[in-house]
Formats: sequence, structure tokens, C-alpha cells
Amino acid sequence: MENNDTLLLKAAKSGDIKGLRGLLAAGALVDGCDRQGTTALMFAANLGYTEIVRSLLDAGANINLKRKLYGLTALMLAASAKQLDIVQLLISRGADVNATNEDGSTALMAAVVKGYVDVVRVLLAAGAGVDITDKDDDTALKLAVKHGRVEVIKAILETGIDVNVPDEEGETPLMLAADLGHLEVVQALLAAGADVKAKNAAGGSALSAAAAAGHSAIVSALLDGDAEINLQDGDGETALHLAAVEGYVDVVEVLLNKGADVQIRNHLGDTPLLVAALQGHSDIVEALLRSGADISGKNLGELPLTLAALQGHTQTVKVLLDYGADANIPADDGKSALTKATERQHTQVIKMLLTKGADVNFQDSAKATALMWAASAGDGNIVQLLIQAGADLNLKNRGGYTALMIAEFNGYQNIVRSLQKAGAQE
Repeated sequence: MENNDTLLLKAAKSGDIKGLRGLLAAGALVDGCDRQGTTALMFAANLGYTEIVRSLLDAGANINLKRKLYGLTALMLAASAKQLDIVQLLISRGADVNATNEDGSTALMAAVVKGYVDVVRVLLAAGAGVDITDKDDDTALKLAVKHGRVEVIKAILETGIDVNVPDEEGETPLMLAADLGHLEVVQALLAAGADVKAKNAAGGSALSAAAAAGHSAIVSALLDGDAEINLQDGDGETALHLAAVEGYVDVVEVLLNKGADVQIRNHLGDTPLLVAALQGHSDIVEALLRSGADISGKNLGELPLTLAALQGHTQTVKVLLDYGADANIPADDGKSALTKATERQHTQVIKMLLTKGADVNFQDSAKATALMWAASAGDGNIVQLLIQAGADLNLKNRGGYTALMIAEFNGYQNIVRSLQKAGAQE
């Protein structure tokens, strides 16, 4: 048979106010709880039974008692369930609006995450702290930004809180919103005076964050808000660099249309064109070239074309060649795009280069030709392709070896036969 304490919890959960009052009169423990530490007050507050909450408080219920599970109070449970009347009642009866649970979260944070703006306003009016941080270093404002709660953000900002308050890493709410892609939040923060030029500990800005995450509409909004388009972060990366390396062509187009400098180099010496070519983002490469990017600009001795060829990016190679890249200008290591493509056995790139005027007999700094590299790799198909393109079978490298000698040395008999059949001499 259940005792009165257990029956009190059941009455609170079911909304049975008559039964609850009878049990209280019979001496049931007002703060009795279940195994998780949930009291009748907590159940009633969460479920919206206003009169039961009132009766329990009148009977002396501990309004600030924390549940064993997660350390939640009745106010937190009411706030997270959008029980506005009960939130107001609890506050009027002395509930601690700044009590924290085991994660450091408050009732305000619970309402913020859910987007319950009316509850948020009531809590703020009662003195809920907007500068309290939970165990993740999140404030109520930061949580509102993370969850895209625009109206909640506006309510919090009405308290006069600094819209630019940074976290431990120097990230402002605007940077966070830009990174997460919350356009309406960005607009609200800008309208509230957010500093579009603020930098975090790594030297990045809200524009950097939006560009790196591919949010073109936010990039546009930030630029309209006077963001510094060519700002370089701690690594020397501009928004254009970040968008180019990630492949966000829409962002690149916005930045270029707004006048982003295509020639700026990061601290490693890369231009946006070089990083786009390396990654094989052909549409971005084309956009950059249309905007005047230097097609012959090098870094660490590599050209955009040699980088693209080395990585096997056929379409990017085509775009570069179509825009006038010279297939026969070598990188500083003496190797041409054809040499590099052959080294890596990128057949389609080799075909593209050959159709666009690459010198099949180009000799690198060691006097090696593409045919020699193909013979060394044992790639019979590429050897045949180069033969058909008119490769000189008898050229020698700096060591005096021909492609045939290299194939013989490596034991590639099929290549030896192909070369001999084509007229290679011993």
C-alpha cells in the first residue's frame, strides 16, 4: 500500500488539487521526492498546475530545492516548459532566479535555448543574470546566438548588455552567429551596434568566420556593414583565401564583386589562386582569373598550373590553360606541368596538357622527359600516350639514360617492347 508521501507526488503529477490538499492536511511530507529527487513542487511547476504550486508553497515547500538528477529547481523546470504563470508565481514567492544546475545553467538559459521569449523577459525583469556562464563558458546571449533565437537576443540586448562581449577565445556573438550561418541573428546584432571589425585571439573577424563556413548572404551583410574585406588573420588569411580553400564559389563571387584583393598572400606565401588551384576548385580558379589574379604568380617555386597538374585536377588545368597559362614554364624545381602529371600518373591531365601545347619532350633540371618518368613508373598506358604524342624515344637524361634503359633497368618488359616497337635504340 502506498504511503501519503508517494500519493502526494501522484496527486501533483495528475493535477489532483483536492487530493493533494487532503494529503497535506494528513501530514504528507511537502518536500518528499522520488528516486530522482523530484518533489511535488517540481512536478507541478513543470506540468503547469498553478494552483497546486500555490498550495505546495503555502504548505512550506522548499522553493529552491534542487533535484538530485541534474540539480534542477522548480523554476528551471517551469521555465524550460514555458509555464509562464508559474514562473511568475515562483519569482513572486522568492525563487532564486540565478540558481544554477550541475552544468552551471540557469532558468534563464533554459528558456533561452527553447526560445521562450516571454519567459525570458519575465526572468530578466526579475534580475536574472546575463553575465553568468555555464560549464561550457556560454552566457544566455551566447546560447541564444547558438540556437538562432532572434527575439530572445533582442530581449537580452534590451537589458543594456555589451553586444560585443567576447568569450575566452575572443569570439564575439557576431562572430559566432556568422560562423553558424544565422543571418537574422547577424542582422539583429549589427542593428544593435555589434562591432563588425572586432578580432578574436587568432586575428579572425566575423567576416572570416562567415567566409570560412560558406555563408554568402552573411558575408554580404557584413560587407554592407563596413567589414574590412581584406583583413588578414593571424595566418595572413583573408576572407577570400578562406573561401577559396574551402571551395565556396558563392562566397568568392560576393567578395570579388565587392572588390576583394586577389593578389594578397598569406603568411605561407599563397594567393587565393594558388590555394584554389591546389584544391582543384576550378570554378573558383576561373572566378579569380576573371578578376585579374596573377596566373604566373609562384609560391615555394610552384605555379598554379604545376600545382593543379601535380594533384591531378584536370578541369582546373583546363581552366588555367584556357586563361593563358603557359604549359611549358616549369616550377622552380625544373619540372613542367606535364612532368609533374606524369610523375603522379594523372593520365587525363597529361592528355589535357598535350592537347593544349605542352612540349612532350620537355626536359627537367635532370634532363628527364615525361617519357622517362612514365617508363620509371612502369605505366605502359602513359608511355604509349606519350609515344603517340611524338615523344623523342632516344633523348638521354643527365645520367646518360634513355627511357628504354630505364625500363630495362626496372624490368618493365612490356614497356621495353613498346619502346623498341616504336623505334627506340639501345
